[in-house]
Order: sequence, then C-alpha cells, then structure tokens
Amino acid sequence: METSRSVDPVPARPDAGPLARLRPYARPVLIAGIVITVVAAVLLVVVMGLDAFNATVYSVGGKNISDATPEAQSLRDQFLGAKVGSIIGLVVGGIALVASIAVMYATRGLDGGDEDDDLGYDELAGE
Repeated sequence: METSRSVDPVPARPDAGPLARLRPYARPVLIAGIVITVVAAVLLVVVMGLDAFNATVYSVGGKNISDATPEAQSLRDQFLGAKVGSIIGLVVGGIALVASIAVMYATRGLDGGDEDDDLGYDELAGE
C-alpha cells in the first residue's frame, strides 16, 4: 500500500534570497505608495489651480505676475512649499510603488498559496 505525502504546491525557490524577507511588507508599502501618490497629485493639482487663479486675479489690474516687484515675487512664492512638498510626495510614492511591485513580482512564487483556500460563488453565497 502506497502512502501519500503532502507536497507543497509551490516549492520555495532557493534563489529568492533577501527579497523573501521583504515580501510581507510589499503589499502594505504598495497601498501606502498609492495613497501618498494620489494625495500628492491631488494637492499639486489644487495648488497649481490656486496659483493660476492668483496670477489671473493679479493680472486683471494690469500688472504682470512675472514682474520683479516684491508683490509679484511674493505671489509666485506663495505656494512654493506646497508645490515642493507635493512633488516630493509624488517621488516618494512612486519609489514605494515601484519597489513594492518589484518585490512582489520577484517573489511571486513564494506565497505558498493553497488551492483549497479558493472559494467559489456557491460557497460564498451559502448555497
């Protein structure tokens, strides 16, 4: 009589190396990267819109926003911190996205998923 052995459906790859330790953190970093990127992009769009509005209102009086006057300079620099912060947020979020996707892709065979964990519609609907 033959005994059946439990065989892991996805054998661990010995070449995974240090990326296997990063796999548990890849999905939360991906989510954080998406959130940071979206918030920074929305902030950048809002700030650019406000900046364009201020320039338009300033130029209605016959002045030019690119003049060398202190008033025009202060209007140009009004949202500079928010612009720089949102661009840094876009870069940090983009790096987090790319890094987490690279880790998830490189370790895609290491999840050890079990075929029995997949539920069909009938099991989920309680039928």
